[in-house]
Amino acid sequence: MTTPRYVTVGIDIGTLNTKVTLGPTHDHELVRNAHGGHVTPTAVTFAGKSRARLLGEDATEVARADGNTVGMLERLLVDSLDGEIVDGEINKDDLAEFLRFDWRKGEGTVYIPSMDEEFTSTALLAMFLGRIKRNVLSTVERLDGDRKDSDMSTSADLQFVFAVPPSYSESTRNALVDAAYAASISNSTVIDSTSCIATVYERKFGDSVVENDKRNILVVDMGHARTSVAILQLINNAELAGDEMDVDEEKSNEEEKKIIEPIDRDNSTDKSGSISKVKILSSVSCPTLGAGNIDIVLYHHFRATLPSLAKAEFKSNSRSGQKLLEGCRILKHLLSMLPEGNVTVETIGNNEMDVKLSASRELVKQLCQGEVLDKLKSMIEKALTKSGGVVALGEEDISVVELTGGGCRIPMIQDAIRDVIGKAEDFVFSRSLDDTSLALGAAMIPYSVEAHTVDAEREETRTKLLETEVALAEKDEQLRRKDEIRNQIESHILELRSARHSSAHSSLLPKTDEFNSFLDGTDDWLFSDECEEASVEQMIEKWTQIQGRTQEFCGDYLAAK
Repeated sequence: MTTPRYVTVGIDIGTLNTKVTLGPTHDHELVRNAHGGHVTPTAVTFAGKSRARLLGEDATEVARADGNTVGMLERLLVDSLDGEIVDGEINKDDLAEFLRFDWRKGEGTVYIPSMDEEFTSTALLAMFLGRIKRNVLSTVERLDGDRKDSDMSTSADLQFVFAVPPSYSESTRNALVDAAYAASISNSTVIDSTSCIATVYERKFGDSVVENDKRNILVVDMGHARTSVAILQLINNAELAGDEMDVDEEKSNEEEKKIIEPIDRDNSTDKSGSISKVKILSSVSCPTLGAGNIDIVLYHHFRATLPSLAKAEFKSNSRSGQKLLEGCRILKHLLSMLPEGNVTVETIGNNEMDVKLSASRELVKQLCQGEVLDKLKSMIEKALTKSGGVVALGEEDISVVELTGGGCRIPMIQDAIRDVIGKAEDFVFSRSLDDTSLALGAAMIPYSVEAHTVDAEREETRTKLLETEVALAEKDEQLRRKDEIRNQIESHILELRSARHSSAHSSLLPKTDEFNSFLDGTDDWLFSDECEEASVEQMIEKWTQIQGRTQEFCGDYLAAK
C-alpha cells in the first residue's frame, strides 16, 4: 500500500487552543503536541534575542504571561483586517482591555519588548503554524512507523484545511493562507465551519434517517470568545431529490441552504455508505460573544462591589487584573457544577490582601442577562428566521439540539437555549459533536488542491513573510543547539562538584586551588556576555576545551567511574 500524495490536516484555530486532526489516510487521528496534549495553546512567547521562540505548547501560559507572550493569534488576524464588522456594525471586543501585549491594532502589529521589534499578525500566526506543522509531521511519522511500503510525508505532502466562521472576509481567509505559506505549507485552503459541522453530523447520523424523513437540528457552538449557531436538516436522499427540483425558485437562498454531499469514503476505512445528506438551512456567528464574556462580567461586578477591590488601583491588563480575571474564570467553572461557590485570589486587594470571590448561579444569570444571554437568544432567533421559515419555534420542528464548545457546558447557557426554542426544563441536549468536530470536519470534506490567485503585491508580501520565518526558524535551531551545549557544560560542572561529596571515587578528585578556580571560572563564563554572544561553533570549541581540561585534572577519577 502506498501513502497518498496528500495528507489532509483539519485545523480549528481557537482563541485559547487549537485542535488538529489528520484525514482519512491516517484514520482521522487527533494530533498531539510535543507534550502529549490533545490541544495546542494558540500563543507565541519571545524569551529574548538570544533565546529561541517558545511556540504553542512551549509558550508561557497567557494568563500568567507578560508583554512578550502573544495569544489570541486568530483574533488579531481578523481584527487587523476586518475590524470585526458584523451586520454593518463593528463589534466591541471586551477581551481587548485584558491584553497584556502591545497590540497596535491600527497598524496590525504587536510590539515585543524583549525583541524591540514589531511583528504583523500574519507573521505571528505563521510562527505558530510552523509549530503545528512540526507536530503534524511527528504524528504522521509515528503512525507510519516502520512501514517500508509507505513514503514518509514531507511538508509538501500536507494539505492544511482551516475551519473558519462563515463571517470571515476574503481578506482574512487570504491572510490565513498566507500565514500557512510563510510556515512552508504550500497547500492550504479555508472551509466554513458550518460545513465542517454538517459533514461530521452526516458521518455520524446519516444512516439513522428513514426514507422520506427529515430531522431538523439546532447546533450551538460557544467557545471562549466566539459563538456560532446553525440550523441543519438531515434529509433522506429520496426526499432531497424532490427538494432539488425547486432550486431555481429559491436562488435568493442559495448561499444559505447548502447541501453537504455524502462523504467520499474511497480513501477511508469506513465503507458503510450513507443514504442521507445534510442541508445547511442557516448559520449565524458572533465574533465577540463567548464564555470569556462571563468572566469579564464577573470581573467588573467584583471590581465595583468588593470594597477591597473598588479602591485598588490596577488596570485590567496588569498582573493583578489577570489574576482577578483568572479567579472569575475558576468561579464560573465551579458554578457549572454547584449552585454556589467561592474562590480566593491571592494578593490583589488593598495592601496586597487576599480577596474572596463569592457568587451563586442566580446572581451570575442576572449579571449576564443583557451582555450574554440575550445576545445568544438573539443569535438563535436570527438563525431560525434566516432558515426561511422551514424551522419554526415550535417544539415539534427542532428534533435535536447539539451543543459543543466549553461555553455550552454552563447551565444558564443551556437554560437560555431551551427558553428561546420553547423546550421544557427536562429536554435533553445532544453532545454528539465534541470540541474537535470542526477540525475533524475540515479533514473529512472532499476537496481538490486548488491554486490560489495571488497578485504581485500579495506575492511580494508572502515572499517576505516566508523569508523572515525561515530565517527565524534557522536562528531558533541555532539557539536551541547553544542551549543544549550550555546545559551540557553546566551539568558537567555540577557533576564534578557533587562527586566530591557523593561519589565512591571522590578521593581521586583534585583538591587544589587550580581545580576550584577551573570550576568557578567555568560557572562564571556560563553567565557572561561572552557566552551569551557566542556562536554554536564557539560553544562547541569551549565545550571541547572544558572536556580537555577536565581530563587533565580528573583523569584518574574519570577512568575509575
